[in-house]
Amino acid sequence: SVFQLWSEPLFLAVVTFTVGVIFSLTLVYYFLQKRQDHFRSSFSTLVSWLLVTPLLFVLLGMRWPFPLVLVTIISIYGAKIFFQMTGMYHRSHFVIACYLALILSSVFIYYGFGNLFDMMPPLFFFAICLIPMIRNSYKQMVQYIALALVNFLLLWFFMHLGRIMALVDGIYIAIYIILLTETFENVYLRISRHFKRIKIVSALTPKRSLEGSIVAAIVTLGMGYLARNLLSIDLQANWWMIATACFVFGSTGDTILVVIRRDLGIKVYSSFVIGRGDFFTRIERLVFVAPASYYVISYLQGSL
Repeated sequence: SVFQLWSEPLFLAVVTFTVGVIFSLTLVYYFLQKRQDHFRSSFSTLVSWLLVTPLLFVLLGMRWPFPLVLVTIISIYGAKIFFQMTGMYHRSHFVIACYLALILSSVFIYYGFGNLFDMMPPLFFFAICLIPMIRNSYKQMVQYIALALVNFLLLWFFMHLGRIMALVDGIYIAIYIILLTETFENVYLRISRHFKRIKIVSALTPKRSLEGSIVAAIVTLGMGYLARNLLSIDLQANWWMIATACFVFGSTGDTILVVIRRDLGIKVYSSFVIGRGDFFTRIERLVFVAPASYYVISYLQGSL
């Protein structure tokens, strides 16, 4: 069957639980945003996830390599948004090179060529360094090369989620990582809104606090323990290592994107279905979590 995982009780339970939680939170925030305006953006974001999550589960529940195709499409679209935000989308040579490199990275994941996948950053850098020679131009090429490389690296990091999906029970492991990362990020922001005495990198993200980080880490560890059955048997005893990777690197992607946006004077490019934040904002949380989790898993499985 194409919808391979949909016949498994664990997958159905995960879908029911996740959609149920999002639906319940949407109802709660529907009434909260009527009383206080600052809940309105959270309500809109939840509505977006309520619309998108069932579709994501449909694709994740399909047999391999459809989940990898999903990750690749998300990566390419994320690269497109980044090029548009930075005003580079008209530089078609860099755009096409980035798209092709992401597709090639996906092919390497599919065929299990891990060494070639790991070689993609230097290969991509070499390829885009040839573009000034192809175009016989030097104007602003250093900036274009730098931005294209940053763009590719961010999405190449994200594509480690595809490497995780390629493992035994990898779809469940990926869902576990996404669940914990979203838990950390959302608790972090909610607690920081009310307890913000000690700021972390206040010049970059003034809405984040040390208190929020600590509480979110504890909640994430709790969620990691409760959801550990999503992991393969050989990983369940060390669930806390994967959970730690999720909360240690959970906000790193957001902070790095803030640096890029503010340095270049970029605002949010477009909304994510409904609500605040663009498409890149939704995937940035996994940019560093995905590779960190992958290498933790590789270590635990003895493949490093």
